[in-house]
Amino acid sequence: MLKATSNRFIEENYKIEEESLNASLFTTGNGYIGVRGSYEEYGSIRIQGAYIRGVIDEIIEVMEPFADNEYMKKYYIDEDKLKNFEYQDSVVNNADFLLMRISIDGETFYPWEGKIHSWQRYIDMTNACLVRKVRWENSKGDITDICFERFSSFDNDHVYCIKADVTPVNHSKKITVMSGTDKRVKTGGQKITSVIGEKAWDNSTFVHMLMGKKYGFETSVTTTTQIYPAKPQWTCENEGGLIYNVAEYTSKQGETQSIEKNVYITSSREENVTDTHVLSERYATLYDAHFKAYREVFDMIDVVIDGDEKADAGVRFANYHSAISVARNDSVHSLSAKGLTGEKYNNFVWWDCEVYQLPIFIYSCPDAARKVLMYRYNMLQKAKENAKEAGLKGAKYAFCSSVNGDERVWEYARHPFMQIHINADIAWGIIHYYTVTGDEAFLKDYGMTILTELCEYWSSRVELCGDRYEIKRVTGTDEHHPYVNNDAYTNYLVKFVLEKTTEYCKKFGIDKDYTHIAQNLFLPLEKGGLIPQFDGYFNLSRTLEEAGGNDAKKFQMKSSGLYHKSQVIKQPDVMLIYSYLNMYPENSNYAANWDYYEKMCESSSSLSFAPHSICAADNGRMLSAYNYLIETSYIDVYDIHKCGWQGVHSGCLVGSWYAMFRGIAGIVCREDCIEINPHMMPWWNGVKLNFMYHGNKFTVEMDNEKYILKTDSKTPVNVVFRGESVMVDNNAEMCKEM
Repeated sequence: MLKATSNRFIEENYKIEEESLNASLFTTGNGYIGVRGSYEEYGSIRIQGAYIRGVIDEIIEVMEPFADNEYMKKYYIDEDKLKNFEYQDSVVNNADFLLMRISIDGETFYPWEGKIHSWQRYIDMTNACLVRKVRWENSKGDITDICFERFSSFDNDHVYCIKADVTPVNHSKKITVMSGTDKRVKTGGQKITSVIGEKAWDNSTFVHMLMGKKYGFETSVTTTTQIYPAKPQWTCENEGGLIYNVAEYTSKQGETQSIEKNVYITSSREENVTDTHVLSERYATLYDAHFKAYREVFDMIDVVIDGDEKADAGVRFANYHSAISVARNDSVHSLSAKGLTGEKYNNFVWWDCEVYQLPIFIYSCPDAARKVLMYRYNMLQKAKENAKEAGLKGAKYAFCSSVNGDERVWEYARHPFMQIHINADIAWGIIHYYTVTGDEAFLKDYGMTILTELCEYWSSRVELCGDRYEIKRVTGTDEHHPYVNNDAYTNYLVKFVLEKTTEYCKKFGIDKDYTHIAQNLFLPLEKGGLIPQFDGYFNLSRTLEEAGGNDAKKFQMKSSGLYHKSQVIKQPDVMLIYSYLNMYPENSNYAANWDYYEKMCESSSSLSFAPHSICAADNGRMLSAYNYLIETSYIDVYDIHKCGWQGVHSGCLVGSWYAMFRGIAGIVCREDCIEINPHMMPWWNGVKLNFMYHGNKFTVEMDNEKYILKTDSKTPVNVVFRGESVMVDNNAEMCKEM
């Protein structure tokens, strides 16, 4: 278990059994590349991983799910298609450029050899560096201090830097350094990459690789290593799947030598991969440029919680992983469920992208948010083809989107093909972005094209039943209930999208009007104010009948249950309407819905915790809000779902920021105002966070006595604090009693 401080998550002992989980937690990255926290001296399979965003190819994915109850057989797994399933797209593991082995008098340092006197490894959220400090003794009694430090540059996407300070404690022995690239990497347990070209010279190596045959992407890695102050001579080797440089020097007791390794990584998706890029700058120089660029990003998303180190550290750690997950410089690919921390979920872009992951960047880094949405624009043509293939109009986006925008859902899984809510989620992302940024150029030039195509899809997908429109045979956000009619989340969001798109069409003089469908679309609501998740939901059993074995747990289920007969849900659906979508349906009862659906949700999806934290805060259940916040930020640190080694839960972690912004600070941004209804934890001393609205920076400082809102905006902004309107600008801050 890692120790948490405000700025660091620390591993205090070397434990072999924790290597794979901590490899995910200790990922370093910059949005372009993600490098798992494997060791420089050896990158084990399952632990090692270096992934370039959007570098994807085809693998054989061995899947052997077994339908061992009625629900699995009839509603979840298509066993006929399972017989045909074999190939799937996946992010591809790049060559291991961390390779740096240090030998003391002929004995190579490995954690599992010799004796470890002290060990500390940590991610430092203040600078996005992974640091490891070791005091190691070899079999001859030679004790050496080694301090590794590395980062993925925020100044230059393609640059990765490693430094190892080596200090003999009780000896003056010969030290040998081996540095280069390990080409023996696998993806999904398979070796699908091949070397196109390679060379080693002086203190540098170069590897040019084909990352698979389906898409044919290529990558290259150039490494350059130097030792200071010794600056010894280097020799070159290429053997056993390793290409590397070797240098030797004789150390003096107490004298530190710094091994500095600069790496340049690129792919054929954006650069010429046949060129070598020798980086001769010192580590400190590259670090300074990285630190400045990183702080510009992290300072905007950083949240300070005074008086609760556990919550403060957890949210900051989650925000670090959000910062390294987004591409700031292109829209080749987009946000994925594991970021670039592992191969699970194949680096696909899901609905999580626009609903869960995009908001933090809308409010902190709008340029990056714009690029996330541009990925959807780039996939629009394929989405239109998808709709046409389904016999529908407009655009139908893939639930699992990869390189081309075609549907990459595992073909034997029934429910994802019906999760068409993604075609409202993407629209919501565009509307949310415009609402907060006011970026009219994007909306006019790109957003409206997507929105109108999506509304054309919905116009052809709804069914006229008597005097109302309905949306039938879908799976909502709750994946435990496929084949339902009038899913609440889907219907309420589609109505909103149709209305806003019509409003924007009038604004830009576009001859489209979806008012008739929007006004007559059925919105589930009981007389008492409860919203049924779908038609007939309240007629199902409030308990879960179990049947079959435990195979269902592989699909994020708490038990092998007959979910189609039960009200037990996997993750929020109705409660997303209130929390993430910021809608308060007329005549509905927020508190009653929260009380009901919290008890029905088994939270077997990590996407449950953040909306639950927000709903609990909105309804004054602050202890529950706090507990859900901790589960959101510590989902992988505590390994709550027992799969953290596969990569962090990016969609969950990013909810830590949103739970603080939306739930605690109570902020909802509308096009014409900022609404604030805060909910402070009574045992916290204070909270501070930043956000952007219409191109201006806002800062919130709150405690249990007052709420202060400051801005650099020169134009007055209408802020509605608990129903009272206040104008705020750079000359007039808002200070209200809590």
